[in-house]
Amino acid sequence: MTIPESIDAGDVPCVSRPVLQGTIGAETGKSADGVLVQFHPRRGLPPRVLQQVREYVDAHVESSISLEVLAGIAGLSISRFAHAFGQSEGMTPHEYVMQRRVQRARELLARTDLPLAEIACASGFSDQGHFTCRFQEHVGTTPSNYRWLIRG
Repeated sequence: MTIPESIDAGDVPCVSRPVLQGTIGAETGKSADGVLVQFHPRRGLPPRVLQQVREYVDAHVESSISLEVLAGIAGLSISRFAHAFGQSEGMTPHEYVMQRRVQRARELLARTDLPLAEIACASGFSDQGHFTCRFQEHVGTTPSNYRWLIRG
């Protein structure tokens, strides 16, 4: 399909355009790792890129994770990344990060005797109150009750 020069390919939602993954050199126009990734708006991120994003989130779940960094891993703009990620995972990047943080907290609650405040910090939550609120949203019970139930 050829797009007339007067129309930008980004304005046509069903047209897929190649996107270079990695850091693009201003002089060369090539990606740092030389890999060409095909972005399909209706199919989400390529499996390899999605796996890299997932691995980054899991490795840095206790830290602040910016959308800009995740988009950079995918080699996409923030808005294109958020859309493609949503297509792939069925949730926003923020929801995915929260889900992974709650999962990490569940593991720590089951395997350790760490105080809740330390588990909150180790799971990437800003404080114990935020941790408790998000945990209850996702799991349906408080962290302390979850620990009691899991060990019961």
